[in-house]
Amino acid sequence: MTLHRSLWGVIALALLAVAFSSVNVVSAAASTTEECKIPEEGEKFTSGHFLDENCEKKSGAEGKYHTTLVKETSILETTKTSPIWWYIEFPGTPAEIACEEVGGKKTVSDFEEGEKHFFKGEGILKFTGCTVTEPSKCSVSSTIETTNLSIASEDLGEVQRTLYTPKVGTKVGAFTISGCAVEGTYTIEGSLRSQTVNIHTEEFGPKSGSELFISKSIRLYPEYWFHEVTAGTKKLITRELP
Repeated sequence: MTLHRSLWGVIALALLAVAFSSVNVVSAAASTTEECKIPEEGEKFTSGHFLDENCEKKSGAEGKYHTTLVKETSILETTKTSPIWWYIEFPGTPAEIACEEVGGKKTVSDFEEGEKHFFKGEGILKFTGCTVTEPSKCSVSSTIETTNLSIASEDLGEVQRTLYTPKVGTKVGAFTISGCAVEGTYTIEGSLRSQTVNIHTEEFGPKSGSELFISKSIRLYPEYWFHEVTAGTKKLITRELP
């Protein structure tokens, strides 16, 4: 065999390997909910190869892990979070509420319109272990729970956000503060938005686009980052980034 033929043989094998590895790859726009796994036979995936089960270490064809779209109406659970804060912009007396955990049930499904990919779903957010840190002497309901919320992806090009709006009416939730100058029962209205930080992390904060109000004009917003897993497989959720 000549050197020329040998080189062409190597190139042909390399091209065949690339073609084979791309057979089940589907293009995913930024707004998708995925999990990292070793795909089952015939299952389509949305990324190249990774060496690890969280799809953080990219590799050549030796990597067996890929990102795949989650199954329809997958249930998501919040796992790890940063400290959870709620900030309320009362005139002259700003308030801060700290909560220990956030839970609740969320379901999401990926779908496609034209050539674009999105996800949608519904669920509630349940904050527990809540206390007022400012102003002093205030107390608050230990549990703050939202109404059932519609969930939808928002692809802004440079970032991806998740929009939460009331499924019925305008009420997002409610809480009661007592024992101080800002005491009262407050209804939360408007919309919540979280924003991707990296493939596994989303955050709520002053710049994530939330538009929440109490008493029609007093702004409030949560601030924390979080990770999610699928309830069945406990696989870490991956968000496709722009």
